[in-house]
Amino acid sequence: MQTRIKTGFLFYLFTLCVCINSFFLLNAAAQVNITPVDAPADSNYTFESIEVEGVDFLELTASSDFGDYAGNTRSADGEKIVGFTIIDGVFTTYHFPGSKNTYFYALGNDSRAAGHYEDSEGLFHGVILEDGELRQYNFQDSIQTEIYGINDTTGALTGNYIDTSGVRRGFSGDLIIEAPGATETYADFTSSRGVVGGSYVDAEGIYHGYARIPTGDFIAAELPGVGNQEYFFVHSLTDNGGIVARSKAVGDVPRTYVGAFGALQEVRFPGSVSTDGWNINQDHSIVGYYDTADGRRHGFIARPVSGDRLVVIPARPTHIYESIDVPGVDYLEVTASSDFEDYAGNTRSPNGEKIVGFTLIDDVFTTYDFPGAKNTYFYALGNDGRAAGHYEDSEGLYHGVILEDGELRQYDYPGAVQTFLRGISDTTGTLTGDFIDASGVRRGFSGDLTIEAPGATETYADFVHAGGVIAGSYIDAEGIYHAYVRLANGNFATLDLPRASNLEYFYYHGINDTGRLVSRSK
Repeated sequence: MQTRIKTGFLFYLFTLCVCINSFFLLNAAAQVNITPVDAPADSNYTFESIEVEGVDFLELTASSDFGDYAGNTRSADGEKIVGFTIIDGVFTTYHFPGSKNTYFYALGNDSRAAGHYEDSEGLFHGVILEDGELRQYNFQDSIQTEIYGINDTTGALTGNYIDTSGVRRGFSGDLIIEAPGATETYADFTSSRGVVGGSYVDAEGIYHGYARIPTGDFIAAELPGVGNQEYFFVHSLTDNGGIVARSKAVGDVPRTYVGAFGALQEVRFPGSVSTDGWNINQDHSIVGYYDTADGRRHGFIARPVSGDRLVVIPARPTHIYESIDVPGVDYLEVTASSDFEDYAGNTRSPNGEKIVGFTLIDDVFTTYDFPGAKNTYFYALGNDGRAAGHYEDSEGLYHGVILEDGELRQYDYPGAVQTFLRGISDTTGTLTGDFIDASGVRRGFSGDLTIEAPGATETYADFVHAGGVIAGSYIDAEGIYHAYVRLANGNFATLDLPRASNLEYFYYHGINDTGRLVSRSK
């Protein structure tokens, strides 16, 4: 199994680099302690504190698949920061000759480490550790270079650089990365599939996370309160879309977020003042460091709890919750809403024998039953008051249904035996959903566009946002559910949950214009 972000490097990139012997301090006698820490009962992680005897400042920033670690600590005299590795339990520090500080942020399965050092003028240069020696690496035409990732599969270095004009851009191998609308672009890691994870700063100084897929398209990752952040860095990602990120809101402490793009939740080391997660392994374990009230800094690894629980419980609320109830109604499935706090969904008929659609518009509750239908379902509501869904006919087949001006009308996708409507675009009015044709194959659609995910036996489509990105799910040949986003150019990006083979279903239902998603899974 390949770790997540760090290892190896492309030798041809370094043919012009001069190999420089490093000065290093070896503390072979130091005791490395990995101590389990009790986690809250509702935590989805087990936590272990990683400490080195006699070291009270241990910034753990990288790990391999074999339980080795790298990061930063203070020099013996306490005057500078030096990089360290813990390989096979041996703690070793590294200081680039003549540097103010040396930092490690990447570690490969072959024990190569990478990061950058600060020279006497305060400029940063990439640094790579191999066979106990440090060598400098500067990205082409750069005046500063920072390395954050080494890919175990391809050897590509990933990081960012500043050119002579003062512009910061990301890089992965020899690929230059500049996010659309960015004044600064950071790149931290490249997965084995060629997906680059990082962050950028827009013209208003606001941080955004991103994933750049091999086609060159960008997928956004945002946090609530986006305009109130001092920084937001996406540091590492797994091959199935799991990410770890660090953020700090104005006046707050640093916090760590994990999950998937559009679905990030906070993870905090128990009892810590602040938690900084830097790396996520392919098994979704998280590596980083935390601060305690006594001013010490400690390394940690957080491992996912085995079992069926997939959602990370946030250490602090990221939403406030309100219950939506209608007097006299004890069964209310709210499935859609408008931007004006109107709602739609499903409820039971007065006799309790069928399901009927409802709208709750301007606080007026109204139910709808398609004539002759066994059941009627609503799953979409536009800002213009239109609702949509599907109804079940007397033979058990489903047909799209649209509510407009108080009237229900049927909608069948061309060539469909069954049609299911799930979304209405407020920008274009486009209907999105899925259909089953005469051969029994389920495909998605958005407007008159038919959607079939690569390798799918069934494709669901739920919503399209203003930029033309479609969110949905598909089932592969082994019966496993995967979520996807289909970009406007026709390319697909897959988004998975851990232990996907254990899911009864996994549906991506909604996406907003910044790329935030909502999904359901069991």
